[in-house]
Amino acid sequence: MDIRKVLLFTFLLISTVSFGQSFTGQQINQGYAIFSDDVTFIFDEKIYDKHPTQVTVTGSFRGWSSDMDDSQWQLKKIGGQWILTLNNKDFEVISPQAEFKFRINDGEWLSPASVSPNQKGGNLVFMQDAVLPGLKAELKSENLIWADVVGDRPLNPSDYIITSAAGDTIKVAGVLPNGSTTTLITPETPLNKKRVYYLHIPSQELSALCSFDGWFRETFSTKELGANIDNGKTTVRLFAPRATMVKLYLYKGKDDKKAYETIEMKEDINGVWEAFFDKDLHGVWYDFTIHGHKDPGNLFYETTNVHVSDPYARVSDDTWGKCRIWHRTVPATPLAQGIPAMEDVIAYEVHVQDFTDNLPVDESIKGRLPAMHKAGLKNKKGEKIGFDYLVDLGINTVHLMPIQEYIHYPTDDWKASFKDDEYMISQGVSEENYQWGYRTSHAMAVETRYRSLGKEAGEERNEFRDLVQAFHDKDIAVIIDIVPNHTAENMDGNSWIFNFNGIDKQYYYRTKDLEHIGDYGNEVKTENRPMTQRWLIDQCQYYIKEFGIDGFRIDLAGQVDQQTLIALKNAIGEDKIVYGEPWIGSNDPEFEANPDWDWYKEDSPITFFQDDSRGAYKGPVFKLTDRATDRGWAGGKFDERAAVMRGLENSNKEDKTPNSGITYLDIHDNFALSDQFGGEKFDGRTSVDQDNYKIAVTLLYTSLGPIVTNGGSEIMRSKADAPLKEVVKTTNKGYKVYMHGYRDTYNHRTANQYKWETVGQMPKEGNTNDYKNMYKFWKGMNEFRLSEYGKVFRTGGEVAEGYYQFITPKEDNLLGYIVDNKVFVLLNSGEKEGSFNDITLPEGNWKLIANTNEVNIKKGVKDKKSMMKLKGGQTTSFTLPSTSLMIWVKQ
Repeated sequence: MDIRKVLLFTFLLISTVSFGQSFTGQQINQGYAIFSDDVTFIFDEKIYDKHPTQVTVTGSFRGWSSDMDDSQWQLKKIGGQWILTLNNKDFEVISPQAEFKFRINDGEWLSPASVSPNQKGGNLVFMQDAVLPGLKAELKSENLIWADVVGDRPLNPSDYIITSAAGDTIKVAGVLPNGSTTTLITPETPLNKKRVYYLHIPSQELSALCSFDGWFRETFSTKELGANIDNGKTTVRLFAPRATMVKLYLYKGKDDKKAYETIEMKEDINGVWEAFFDKDLHGVWYDFTIHGHKDPGNLFYETTNVHVSDPYARVSDDTWGKCRIWHRTVPATPLAQGIPAMEDVIAYEVHVQDFTDNLPVDESIKGRLPAMHKAGLKNKKGEKIGFDYLVDLGINTVHLMPIQEYIHYPTDDWKASFKDDEYMISQGVSEENYQWGYRTSHAMAVETRYRSLGKEAGEERNEFRDLVQAFHDKDIAVIIDIVPNHTAENMDGNSWIFNFNGIDKQYYYRTKDLEHIGDYGNEVKTENRPMTQRWLIDQCQYYIKEFGIDGFRIDLAGQVDQQTLIALKNAIGEDKIVYGEPWIGSNDPEFEANPDWDWYKEDSPITFFQDDSRGAYKGPVFKLTDRATDRGWAGGKFDERAAVMRGLENSNKEDKTPNSGITYLDIHDNFALSDQFGGEKFDGRTSVDQDNYKIAVTLLYTSLGPIVTNGGSEIMRSKADAPLKEVVKTTNKGYKVYMHGYRDTYNHRTANQYKWETVGQMPKEGNTNDYKNMYKFWKGMNEFRLSEYGKVFRTGGEVAEGYYQFITPKEDNLLGYIVDNKVFVLLNSGEKEGSFNDITLPEGNWKLIANTNEVNIKKGVKDKKSMMKLKGGQTTSFTLPSTSLMIWVKQ
């Protein structure tokens, strides 16, 4: 069978036309055309209503690379179209059903055009409906393989062969059709379901790995995993479905080389290995060896000679080595007023070490959990800093960046490698491998390096609980960032064995040909893996039960299957705050092709980051080159006004309710807001365009639904101390360290630190930033949004048509809106004064509560007398100065 001809006939895309011929409407709309062995990507300016200066294509075939400078993937402009032709013989480069996107200018990601017929999850799909002849196989049991045979399916057992990874051949005894492609294959002799096998149809040159999905998806246990102490007795359980033996080792000290007791654990019928002790083992250190066959893709002890740690451990002392058995933690008491409803959320994203590194506290807690909630701290100006500063700001939800145990490179190697390195010294990382923490090694354990110096391993648990309690006592909810889509084991090109890799790589991770896939070294597999689903749900329930937290931000949630996220929300309760990133799908085509697993904003099971509004309000996140185009509507890209209006009223195409997405300006990733508005050089350290900045903030705070802010933006925290250049360092032991400068400061310590001396600082020579005024403005916005007036924005249900009455003068740098007949906003983001003519406000008395200088809902703000109080029912015209804002409320 000529597969190529069948596919080309199916798509009606065979053409004898030479390059340069005009494309059909279907080809233009779908974004590509196929000519024999070539594929041509087509970006048509008309259907996208864009006139870019640069176009690239990226997708699953590039690992979703964000590199705009790779000439291999840059399209060339020909008239009103941009074209890139590649040889794709036998689909070696781009396979059917591969997803892709166009990116333009400095990195703007484009959603598919509305006319594109091949849309899926916010992406375009290459040959979306292709049906490739092929073979898939699943090992269901010792006596059954479930096969999917697409194409000419033989039903004679002699047409099939089974081989083992060891090279043995097993004949097929029986073949029966189940569906049009699904087929039951019975071996002549029983198979070992824990081992690797392949199914072949020699006559068609088809072969397939017999995946373990067939029995993995049906293997489940509700037993509590990990090491747990109840009533003076200890139980240790580990799920390792393909292990042939599991040994548990108990140690008195972390560094002990020999266990004082070794136990061969017992396996139950569901792959759970157990050991029981009639005593309290609190404080005992432990690890395991997982034994199994030396087949391809296995990392059992027989292959690696490595001990593994418990993925459910409560205490992991800096990731490497043994874990510690520990009592359950008594949680913080709940919020007296309950968890804020999603529409009421004003979340403040903050990293423990960034927030506390420069606080005037004892060295034993600097950069650590207790410093995060230490009251009574002030800077040299007498201004509140630290915990009191945050409480005073007026947010209602603290969003902590990762506090689960995450990997740091070994300290001795790190210090020896970089102690004299000028660049590393300048970035504050010559003495320690600072990280944000998006590389979790032990999800149930609290990060070791957040524990007070001098305290024993395990005490960080009470310290974290105390942090939660401190915020609860101030009526502030606490949510944590979790990273369930990948783990630390394969970060930065490394291959470590901490737990999942050694317990069963094939169970816990998505693999191709038995090896890892994924942009971050691996991808955790929740679909078809009930016990991995449990691991994700368990960690969330665990942080609620043992620490009392109020919700979660899920990193790269788009790589977690939809059903697991639905189950998670059900398990933890609808009152919990949950939001996450919908982007960056899986590198597994089966995941992406399954609508029950793959999801995007339009069918999101959780509240998602609304990047469309973000881009309209303040511009792109990947590259900053032009002030006029790279700072959104607030900074001068006035053709974004319509997109701003959609963001405000929650009418982006994926928004079903105001709670569908969470609105934001900046977040830990990418450039800080102050740098984006940081003048010609995009450097916010001394010269932020503060009026434009405040207009962006006003857009955020007058949007419907929940909002999240990047901690430090209220004092224009810049990250420009990290030079904008790519730097690669190597430790003495060969570990690679990738540093990206202030576009992504995940491992730049100095650049991320709060500069507490700026709190209360006014403009001075060499620095025009008015930090005091900006903090006061932001605090006023929080008070406004959480006030009775701000209820118009804090709504979770659908709103009536006309809820926002927009005022759109012909100059698109001007925008006004009346919200629910109760709040009136005028904005001028241009460099000249602008007029709003013949506006009639609803009946009533209107008070000016905000302008570019301040926000004050109680007393109002001072301005021109004619502006401070307005009478509804009368027609009025307004003139706004350049880059200015005004907000009135109906009394």
